[in-house]
Amino acid sequence: MERSSFEAAQRIQSELAEFFRPEIEAGMALIKMEMDPEIETEIRERIAVMMFDELVNDLPMVPYLAVWEDGNNEILHAYMSPKIEALCEYSPQELLKVGYINIVKGNIISFYRETSGVEEKITPVAEVKANRVAGFLENRNWEGCYRIEKKNGEQVWVIDRSAITRFRNSVNNNVICVSAGILLETTELFERRKDRQE
Repeated sequence: MERSSFEAAQRIQSELAEFFRPEIEAGMALIKMEMDPEIETEIRERIAVMMFDELVNDLPMVPYLAVWEDGNNEILHAYMSPKIEALCEYSPQELLKVGYINIVKGNIISFYRETSGVEEKITPVAEVKANRVAGFLENRNWEGCYRIEKKNGEQVWVIDRSAITRFRNSVNNNVICVSAGILLETTELFERRKDRQE
């Protein structure tokens, strides 16, 4: 990527982050971790891009952005699309109180697809280092399939696809994981398959 196009993309992301600032700050307030300013900026800009994408695309998926400390099971959703309500009948605010993990039922069928270094291939390493002083570690794609329980007690199947980026955080000498993902309801596909097997 040429320097001028990289700078233009950075400028657009910064402008979007400013445009959506109130919503982004509400999401950032949920993250009770100290982190490098570069990681915070990255999270803000990713939320802004997701929100913009939702404004211009009406796709049947629920985008989210989750953040956690590597090795810690407490995952915080810095952004959950309002479309989550159509999927599980909980608004993002209600789901925050209930906890997404508490509506997940049964086992998660999951697998990882390693794609380490993808970001360096897109953006020259020198620019990555200049823009992420904290240190980009790797990207990893994750897919999972599991059931969630809607507010009315009904259970539906979802596919959860995300790209997990790991950053070295010099503030607390830890690793922060940022997961940009989407949820897709797949109940109908499972029901059709079950009907064919009977």
